[in-house]
Amino acid sequence: MNLKKVIVPVFICILIPLAVHAKDHDDNAGKHMVLNLTGSGDMYESKVPDIDGDGVEDNAMCFDVHVVNAKNNQIVGRGTDCLSKVTPTGTGVALVGTTYFHLPAGTLITRGKTSVQPVLQPTTTPRGLTVTHITGAASDQNSVIGGTGRFADASGKVRLSGMVSMANFAGNVGDPMVFDCLFVIDLD
Repeated sequence: MNLKKVIVPVFICILIPLAVHAKDHDDNAGKHMVLNLTGSGDMYESKVPDIDGDGVEDNAMCFDVHVVNAKNNQIVGRGTDCLSKVTPTGTGVALVGTTYFHLPAGTLITRGKTSVQPVLQPTTTPRGLTVTHITGAASDQNSVIGGTGRFADASGKVRLSGMVSMANFAGNVGDPMVFDCLFVIDLD
């Protein structure tokens, strides 16, 4: 039996699926992002794109913080987290969060219906932030509401799992809120 006639087909059977998998991986590059909104931001009032369908921009409390790539812990841009329609519910609040990720390739704007609850256990993040509240939002629908640059026509799903310190926040302009919020973004 000729060894070349056996080895060459075996290598082809192994290498073709690997090459196809590598191509699939490259096609998805940049479509799955895990971004960390982190840092302290002082509240300011602003407007966000229409939330309730009346065609008018809505009022929001906004905060500017860093955007960190969770994979390598490097600052990759800045973020603006804007909170609207804040409604007390039980021990927490429900709100609509509109988040702007200002990145080198463009700006991605996401929106989610967010729940905010006080922590039930004393909680300190790995970065040393003692948090007062846990936040979360997710949807199986498109959560991207706009963008520029490479995100101009983007759509996708977004999950927020976050922690904040509202220890020095009373709801007034200039009051600080400290963020450590992870956004898992899967673009279509």
